[in-house]
Amino acid sequence: MPKGYFLPYQVAWILDDRSAMLWDKSRRIGATYADSYKAFRKRNMIDHRRDLWFSSADESAAMEYALYIRQWGEMFRTIIKETTKQERDADGYRFTNYVAEFPNGSRVNCMSSNPKRFRSKGGDVVLDEFDWHEQPGEMLDAAMPVTTWGYDIRALTTRNGEGSEFDGLVKTAKKITSGELDPEKDAVLNWGYHFTPITVAIEQGLAEKIYKLDHVDPKARERFLRECRARSRNEDAFNQEYMCIPSATASTLIPYDLYNSCIDADCLNKYGDGNKYLGFDVGREKDLTTFWINEEVGDVLVCRKIIRLRKAPYATQLQVGRDLLADRSIKRACGDATGLGDMLVETLQDEFGTHRVEKVKFTSQSKEHMASLVLGRMEDKRVRVPDDPAIRESFHKIRKTITAAGNIRYDAARTEAGHSDEFWAAALSLEAAYQPQSEPEVIII
Repeated sequence: MPKGYFLPYQVAWILDDRSAMLWDKSRRIGATYADSYKAFRKRNMIDHRRDLWFSSADESAAMEYALYIRQWGEMFRTIIKETTKQERDADGYRFTNYVAEFPNGSRVNCMSSNPKRFRSKGGDVVLDEFDWHEQPGEMLDAAMPVTTWGYDIRALTTRNGEGSEFDGLVKTAKKITSGELDPEKDAVLNWGYHFTPITVAIEQGLAEKIYKLDHVDPKARERFLRECRARSRNEDAFNQEYMCIPSATASTLIPYDLYNSCIDADCLNKYGDGNKYLGFDVGREKDLTTFWINEEVGDVLVCRKIIRLRKAPYATQLQVGRDLLADRSIKRACGDATGLGDMLVETLQDEFGTHRVEKVKFTSQSKEHMASLVLGRMEDKRVRVPDDPAIRESFHKIRKTITAAGNIRYDAARTEAGHSDEFWAAALSLEAAYQPQSEPEVIII
């Protein structure tokens, strides 16, 4: 290792040889840079092939890692064969795949964030800025089997809100450290944990390195920390970006425990004759079209039917809507009239009347209203939902975010499973029940 080249916290990461590692870190402290050397060093010290698969939250970050690998190759005069390919994934998206090959046959593969690209791979895995991947849970699921034959996995990231996938891993690591969990007995991966907020990085010489000082300078350290604070919009942003403290302004709307408290495992098997309310969220290529029917049982709305359509043509979606609304026990329906859904809702209005079918445009205001409606009814235990992991995940993925302007947004990352389509269909069903049906007024003169 180059003497004096890295700071102590970087050296600690580079020399840690545990097979599963987490780095809970501040922004811009040279973590990814240190990991690139760790990856290079390991491949350059062995006499056999050992591949590494690196993925970051976006393609530019993956290419930055590739440039670091190239730098180490030039510094140590290691012959590396480099290949950069423009490829297209199964969904038609173009991406760049960079491969650095070592004399022993080992390769470092750099790619952007997509769980599918880990399929049929084997080797070490590095998930950079893990908390900021669009699909962190799916990334972890796809990456873990890659390491099955004795390989390593590392996840390093700044924080992105409370209750994230990384937050859960950190809690597990801390429980292992405290002795609350035993990897041998509790069937959990034995995560090693590194924690480097900006204050620790400064204590170990980051300010002096950035300012190119050859001596410890307390005033320079104070100035650097002050500048980091000044770059942050507020204390919450500073805590998340620099202090490894998850932001309080971004959190899941429906925690797992809340969803579980409203489960009725038998609800889909009891289609009664009470008043029912239909909600439908419309998609086509990437998102599902989802129909959700709630039945009124006393003051509780119980889920009775869910229909999910993937890549269904308009005619099929329309026919499903017609078949459902032919049941007169469905008193009212609310449909997503944003984009593709506008024509579908309008056609159903023409056939069944605007008093039974209502258009709902998805705006920040309408989403906030419906999300609050779902949350309130679940907290009051006045809804019942199926015991279905996919639907529970759809509810859990909805996050409440406060924008820089102070506005509240409710949304979810788009994944292969959709865009929390079941949640929004359920919310539209509650909206249909929220406003009671009103028959058209007939005036006889």
